[in-house]
Amino acid sequence: MESTTTSDPFLVAKNHLLELTRRFPPDTVPAQVIENVSSSYLAWPVWPEEGLADLVGPPNILLKNLNLLWLHRFRATVGILGWLSGQLGGPKGGPSALSLVVERAPLLGFRGWGSTSAGGSCQILETSDTPIALNLPRVDDIHSVPAWLDTSIEGNDWALIKEAVKERGSRELVDRGKLLGIPVSLIGETKPPSPQLDLFGGETKFTGPPTVVDLSSMWAGPLCSWYLMRCGAHIVKIESVQRPDGTRKGSELFHRRLNEGKSIVALDFNDPQDIRQLHSLIREADIVIEGSRPRALEQLGVNAMEEVSRGAIWCSITGHGRFSEPQRVGFGDDAAAAANLLAEVDGQLWFIGDAIADPITGALAAVLVMGHWFANSCALLDVGLSPTAAAHSQGHRSHGRLF
Repeated sequence: MESTTTSDPFLVAKNHLLELTRRFPPDTVPAQVIENVSSSYLAWPVWPEEGLADLVGPPNILLKNLNLLWLHRFRATVGILGWLSGQLGGPKGGPSALSLVVERAPLLGFRGWGSTSAGGSCQILETSDTPIALNLPRVDDIHSVPAWLDTSIEGNDWALIKEAVKERGSRELVDRGKLLGIPVSLIGETKPPSPQLDLFGGETKFTGPPTVVDLSSMWAGPLCSWYLMRCGAHIVKIESVQRPDGTRKGSELFHRRLNEGKSIVALDFNDPQDIRQLHSLIREADIVIEGSRPRALEQLGVNAMEEVSRGAIWCSITGHGRFSEPQRVGFGDDAAAAANLLAEVDGQLWFIGDAIADPITGALAAVLVMGHWFANSCALLDVGLSPTAAAHSQGHRSHGRLF
């Protein structure tokens, strides 16, 4: 740690929160609150943190230490989240930053595998220049691999994929992946400060607990709405009948953890009547959370800025930023790799945690929405997985040493 601002735990937390709260209307969070929250973190997280040690590095590998500066910043994020929750009538406490990062893996039987993600769908691959992270979590991604590499390689044959990409340039591979909708990223491509751009509307007034329409799925968006529900918000979770929330296929306990207590509405987005119901639900909402590429909602006749103009808070969670790369696909592991939220040990790059950009982004999205709810301010919030991870890693890998 080379400077005072990165060698003092208090200053690291404070500077992180100052940057975060600039995304609120002025004076939403008093300066003294930032001082108080930062004062709660006067020591660095110490390796090994319980639960995290099993999610960094291959089995049977013991790390002597690992820099956890990103976790220190995330603790500050969760700290200000607790303060906002209390101001809105919710609990001041809740899951710790560490527990948010590690909670899903044991429920799904995941563990660390080094350069392969805990869930197994993402791998760090060497190219002719810079490493990339390739994620193949969906059937469509696997089927797109032959077109991506312009070969007959089957999408799930990782050995052949590794050999093929060694001869290719990283930028070409990432650009082709973008065109095909494959989640692939250049390691460390997302630099802080992030390019996220929030569009503020005018003042709004919440006369009671807000109604939240949650169009998101999986982890980040549902975690955000879970936090809002704890503050008294009524959550209407909308699912496609063709593509239900992917957490239903995994751990029932994890799905319930995120979604129990929410009103579930299943809609057929090919049915005109159901699309009219979608429009009605969105128009009646005080807050909307979604995790879609903007074009997908526009095709359904949904316009985010129209809802902000009438006084809603709209939280748009995407892979790499709604305004910077709106059509690019990204998931938790490849987005974290783009932000350099990785471990570097003896020259090897390893994933940290389990789709770590997801819980970090879900918590930060909740902070942003709560801040505008508290300030009675409507806004279109641009919350990207990769830019959010970069705000916590600051573009630096976590260096570690083996025993």
